[in-house]
Amino acid sequence: MRSAPLPWLVGFALAAHSAFAEKIYVFFPSMTKPNAVQTALQAKCSGYDVTVFGRLADFTAMIAQVPPDAIVAPKPLADQFPVYKEFLKGTRRGSASEPSVLISTRPVDLDAIAGLNVGVVGILERGAMNAYVHGALGAVPKLKVVTKLEDLLALLTFGSADAILVGESQVDEIKGRSQAALRTTTGSGKVPLVVAAAKGNAVKIENTLKGLGASEKKMLGVDGWTK
Repeated sequence: MRSAPLPWLVGFALAAHSAFAEKIYVFFPSMTKPNAVQTALQAKCSGYDVTVFGRLADFTAMIAQVPPDAIVAPKPLADQFPVYKEFLKGTRRGSASEPSVLISTRPVDLDAIAGLNVGVVGILERGAMNAYVHGALGAVPKLKVVTKLEDLLALLTFGSADAILVGESQVDEIKGRSQAALRTTTGSGKVPLVVAAAKGNAVKIENTLKGLGASEKKMLGVDGWTK
């Protein structure tokens, strides 16, 4: 009878697999905990080592310290790493961007947006966030930048922001976490969706990402991919 492998040997084999497997780093603000997203994506990405980050600072720090083979992140962020070449665009209803939406407890006047305090998740360094928000709203209000999506609700609860800015795909999960009667106002611009970018040949990773199920794609704010 063949004896069971020693626990330390199993651990060594798993560590070796992780060390040599191609690495994919993922950053997309979501109400779902990063470890839950990571577990779901890892189950569909056999042969890859998937790490999901909940904060921009952790994502950028790990790219510098242990560069991955591919990244999945909002397009403006992925574009800041030119060594990674975009090979897939995330899509929603056939578009690589989605309407911007302001969520608030009171009516929002878009013509007066520049004078409002607006909460937003930091997906870029502070200076670059101004351009990102301008593209979404056509103006730059007084920004309240937070590190995680769930922190946005606190801004509304405690009156620290007049509204919070998100993409259309994030509205339902935010409203589902609040007992307040929240209003939505569609912005004048768009919010770019995630893209996938790689340092080398991306054919295998491309096929893997295209094979994600509807629930995994929803975790990334998309319903499909395009070249």
